[in-house]
Amino acid sequence: MQVLDIADQLTRFRGRGAGTDAERRAAQWLAGRLRGGRRRVTLQTFWCRPNGALAQAWHTLAAIVGSLLAVHHGFLGGAIVLAALLCVVADGLTGYSPGRRLTREHASQNVVSRAAAQPVGARARLIVTANYDAGRTGLAHRNGLRASAARLKQLTGPLSPGWTGWLVIFMAWLLAVAVERHRGLTGTPIGVLQLIPTAALVLALALLLELAGAPFGPAAGDNGTGTAVAIALVRALDAAPPRHLDVELVLQGAGEAGMVGLRRHLRSRGSELRAANTIVLGIAAAGAGRPRWWVSDGALIPLPYLARLRGLAAHAARPAGSGPAVARPHRGRGTGPALPARARGLPALTIGCLDGRGLAPRAHQATDLAAAIDPAAPDALLQYALTLVDAIDADLGRSSRRSAAAPAVA
Repeated sequence: MQVLDIADQLTRFRGRGAGTDAERRAAQWLAGRLRGGRRRVTLQTFWCRPNGALAQAWHTLAAIVGSLLAVHHGFLGGAIVLAALLCVVADGLTGYSPGRRLTREHASQNVVSRAAAQPVGARARLIVTANYDAGRTGLAHRNGLRASAARLKQLTGPLSPGWTGWLVIFMAWLLAVAVERHRGLTGTPIGVLQLIPTAALVLALALLLELAGAPFGPAAGDNGTGTAVAIALVRALDAAPPRHLDVELVLQGAGEAGMVGLRRHLRSRGSELRAANTIVLGIAAAGAGRPRWWVSDGALIPLPYLARLRGLAAHAARPAGSGPAVARPHRGRGTGPALPARARGLPALTIGCLDGRGLAPRAHQATDLAAAIDPAAPDALLQYALTLVDAIDADLGRSSRRSAAAPAVA
């Protein structure tokens, strides 16, 4: 099945948000498409609380209450703001928090495809992963706000905070104001200093509540194309297997909820997956734009991807050694498909297609339909992914030869 066909078929599972019946039907459909041949396909069920917007709305509401109390009770208000701040940080880093516990729990599924027979000999494992669920549409994802955030990121560079980072900044600001009020500082200046972050959090609360109840988009480009490219990549590698890599495919459920699917999958594998024997390649949206490789990613604290893989990605971007690069680096401020693996210390990298502003066009919007996909984008990303896997395989071969020669040299 062609890449665009898979992306189009996924849009027919309307409302396939994390933990929904539509998502589970999409998982069954994907499993049916993958079964047969030399691969064994399983559905991995897990429970999660995917409504991150509602979780952070609870934390934001607590911070606003703390700000109001701090006017007359600096210590009590500051304590509530501090608790909200810690909850935001915990949710951003781990996906667990009191606010998360106040949201509904749902069942989701990963679609896992492995070779039926593993080759004999010491080989590394390449896990290709992408999320197949759909994100919510909302005011926070409108073109105007996204474009403004992209311009701000270009101005601030690597120091640019993501949405979660701004919540942390405003709550830390309020905490500092509450401390000063507890010390006895009053008057108009401290009131103005308190009003600014409080107003920002009120606006954030409105956006979070609207997003928490917004409908799910068709998600053809983000991330139907990523799912399709991941499937096409694994099929191409089955036809021409790498010499030093065993290839697995993990299509994540609840990916829009912080890539919970990959987190659960890695946890279920335990010590089987180690940095010495596992590489994770995440496939992000490829609906339009040019191929990119992620230098770093993270909704709260940017986590750099492994330098060795970034170097191979840069090398693969110029396969002929000269001429224009087929891919460019990108500093993410979200949660890419491979980020949970990097957070666990595994060699990992995310690739995808973005426009000149560093955005996935039409992501989380009702217009993200199969008809709007630029056919050249997923094709270009697939070719880049194949070149990158070849570079990884060749690098593993060189490392093996060096390791074999080391005793002789000694």
